[in-house]
Amino acid sequence: MGITRSDARQLALNYVKDHEQASGLELVLLDHFTIERNFGWVFFYDSKRHSETGNLSYALAGNAPIVVTRADGRVHVTGTAQPLEQYLEKFNKEDTR
Repeated sequence: MGITRSDARQLALNYVKDHEQASGLELVLLDHFTIERNFGWVFFYDSKRHSETGNLSYALAGNAPIVVTRADGRVHVTGTAQPLEQYLEKFNKEDTR
């Protein structure tokens, strides 16, 4: 059956809020960048201040996109060393099994 987009967004938001203290910044999801795939959703986030001002000095560095899988609601952090599609390919392969 799986989870809904709304459920997935809440899980991603919980992950981001759990990591605010480490960054020292208020973090927000960038809903307009969310990607939906068969396996689930890809969520992007940044500092609230950068999102509101566009000032690069407030941008969050190293914030890898978050994948929430539809089947089980698990939260997975991708990475920043490779293009996003390389990280998502693993989920595409798992989804076709």
